[in-house]
Amino acid sequence: MSVVNIRAAVSGFFGAGASCFAKVALDPNSKVSTWAKEQCFALQQDHHITSGANGDSVCVAAGMMCRGFFLLGMIAMNLAMVATFFEGMRESGSTIATALATGSNFTLSAILGVLLFNESVNQTWMIGFVMILTGVWILSSINVKKK
Repeated sequence: MSVVNIRAAVSGFFGAGASCFAKVALDPNSKVSTWAKEQCFALQQDHHITSGANGDSVCVAAGMMCRGFFLLGMIAMNLAMVATFFEGMRESGSTIATALATGSNFTLSAILGVLLFNESVNQTWMIGFVMILTGVWILSSINVKKK
């Protein structure tokens, strides 16, 4: 794989990272925002702060701030994805760059889904995954002659 193809593949990794950040940012019951709220409530109890309307809203805001940080991370990852994808596409062509970006995005999304979100992978999914990777391998092995 040349340097050109690595840029296209890296864009897929950024895309997978962006989708992971989005999943955390957009899920109101994500483990991250829930953890932030629980820590806030525990801190209030440790310091004997009454959790009236203001205390509850502070902890809800803490959860929202965590989600906001992940939303900003998603935007940053998407910007990096687009930048590296355009570089890879400019240098290796749109077909190869698209195939590599899609393959790497799909691969890392699957790994992150299983490891971070306990998503299941069945036999049909694995067959499709192997077919996609085979297509990526075939497309990336083609040598295109430039004029």
